Amino acid sequence: GATSIAGAAPHLALVADAGPRPASALAAAMGCANTRYMAIERDLHGLKEVAAVQKQASDALNALKAQQNEQLARMQESNQAEVRELHERISQMVLTSTEEYRKVQEAQGDELRTMHERHTQEVRRIQEEQRQQLSEELMRHVEEVRKLQAEYRNHLRSVAMDMRVVSKSTAPACCGTALAPTKDTIMSTPSVPC
Repeated sequence: GATSIAGAAPHLALVADAGPRPASALAAAMGCANTRYMAIERDLHGLKEVAAVQKQASDALNALKAQQNEQLARMQESNQAEVRELHERISQMVLTSTEEYRKVQEAQGDELRTMHERHTQEVRRIQEEQRQQLSEELMRHVEEVRKLQAEYRNHLRSVAMDMRVVSKSTAPACCGTALAPTKDTIMSTPSVPC
């Protein structure tokens, strides 16, 4: 008994080694030592439980951190994939709109060239028509002038013949009176139809 007490409490071992004591004192000392031993054992057991709980909490915290790090890594990877996809879509949209703009510009250029060619052909056609119309008009005028000139000559001949007849019929044979110049005499003659 004294050795077990000495292992449990060193100050009791000194009391036990001091010599024989009465049994009641020894029992009282042993009861105190036993109570202290039980309290220390309870404290030790409590400390072990606290250490186990702390270890569990630490393990749970580490597991939670690892899980959160995995989720964060997945979210970052997902976000980066979405950003890449958005960049690709934007690039594709820019490329598509650029291609459409180029096609529109080409179509407008082709349309302008076609309109210019049509306009040039129309102007040439109108110029040709006007030239033909002017040529025909000029030929009609020339023809009308010729007719008028012929009519005028015929009219002058008939006026000249009428003047000779009038001058012969009104002039006395013996008198030397001269008639007024023919340009001062105006006679009306019927117009000759064309």
